[in-house]
Amino acid sequence: MSKPLEGIKVVDLTTFVAAPVAARMLGDMGAEVIKIESPKGDGWRGFGISFNARFNENENPIFDIYNSGKKLISVNLKSDEGKEIIHKLLKDADVFVTNTRIDALKRLGLTYEELKERYPRLIYALVLGYGEKGPDASKPAFDTTAFWARTGFPRDMSPLTDSYVPLTSPSSVGDTVTAYNLTMQICAALLGRERSGKGECVKAGLYHTGIFTMGTMEIATQKPWGMEYPRARHWSAQPSGCWETQDGEWFYAATGDVSIYLPKIFEMIGRPDLIGDERYSTLKARASSNGEFYKLLRDAFKTKTLDEWLKLSEEYDLPFVRMNHFSDVTTDEQAWANGYLEYMTCPNGETLTMPTPPIEMESVGEIVTKPAPKVGENTEEVLLNMGYTKEQIAAMEQSGAVYTGKKN
Repeated sequence: MSKPLEGIKVVDLTTFVAAPVAARMLGDMGAEVIKIESPKGDGWRGFGISFNARFNENENPIFDIYNSGKKLISVNLKSDEGKEIIHKLLKDADVFVTNTRIDALKRLGLTYEELKERYPRLIYALVLGYGEKGPDASKPAFDTTAFWARTGFPRDMSPLTDSYVPLTSPSSVGDTVTAYNLTMQICAALLGRERSGKGECVKAGLYHTGIFTMGTMEIATQKPWGMEYPRARHWSAQPSGCWETQDGEWFYAATGDVSIYLPKIFEMIGRPDLIGDERYSTLKARASSNGEFYKLLRDAFKTKTLDEWLKLSEEYDLPFVRMNHFSDVTTDEQAWANGYLEYMTCPNGETLTMPTPPIEMESVGEIVTKPAPKVGENTEEVLLNMGYTKEQIAAMEQSGAVYTGKKN
C-alpha cells in the first residue's frame, strides 16, 4: 500500500521547530520534502547546547526529531542563482512551508501574493507569530513568547504562594501544537485542490493556536464568570488534582463525574461514612468547604505510598495516574508497548531513545526516525536531479550561492 502523500513534493524553507515539524509530518506520510537552509544552517542545529554540551553535528537529536526524512540543501537565496534554484523547486512543488518573517519574504520575492499567480496549484503554508495585522504583527515570536507567555499560562498556572514566581515555559510544545494545526490545514488544502484544481494559502499562528488551546481558561476568566488565576491548590475542583503520597511521590486524580468517583474515593481512603455527606455531595457544597475537603484528602493520601494508591485505584477503577518526570517517559512500558518510542543511532554510534511522531495510519505504517542530513549534504544530489551539471554546482559553490558540505 502506498503512503497517502506519495507523489507530493514539499519545499521546506523553515527554521527552529513549528514549521519544520509540519514538513516532517508530511514527509512521514509519504511526501518528498526538500529543506532549504542557508550556508550557516538552521539556527536550531546549534540550540542543543542549551540542553547539554554533548549536542553536536554527529549527535543532535533535538534537530533530528523535527527534520528526519528530509533532503537538506544549502542555498543562498539572496544570490541570483539561489533565487533561480528555489523557483525551479517551486515550479513542480505541491506545498511550500515556511516560517520566514513577512518582511524577509517580501525581500526574497516569496510572499503568497507574489507566488499565487505564478504557481496556481501551490499550497502555501505559513507559520505566523502574532498574526499578519495589528501592532505586533512584525514582532519576532517564539513558542515561549507567543504561545505561552502571551496567552497567560505561565503566570496563571503558577503555584499561588508567598513567593509567587511564574512558571518557566517548556520548550517546543507550542511549536509542535501549531505544527499539528498547520499539517491538518495543508492536508485539507491538498484535498480541496483535487476538487478545485487551485492551491491556496493556509496559516497557523503561534498566538492564535495558543489562544484556542487555552480556550477554557480564556472563556472562564471573562465576566460574568470571572474565575481568577493563579489559584491555591485547595481551590481546585477536588477531588481532581495532584496529590502527594507517603513516599514523596505524586499522582494526578482526574475525576470528571464526581458523583461516580467520589463515593469510590471515600471507600478507598477508609471513610465510607462520608458518602452522602451534604458537605461534599454537590459541587456547590464542596466549593463552600473546599479548604476542609482539601486537607481531608491531602492527609489521607499521605498515609500510603504511590504504588499502593495506584494499585488501589485500579481496584476501584479510578482514573489516577503517576505524575512522571520527563525522564520517566523514555522507560515507560506503556509507551514502548504502543510504539510511541524508538531507538535511533546517531552518526557517532550513540543510540538514543526518541519519541515517534503521533501518526497512526495503516497506509503509513511504522515511521522510523533517522538522523537529519548535515548542512548541504543533499545539495548536489537535488541539484543534479533538477538538471544542473556538476560543473555548474561547483561554480555556484565557488561563488557562495550553494553549499554542498564538501568545501573546506
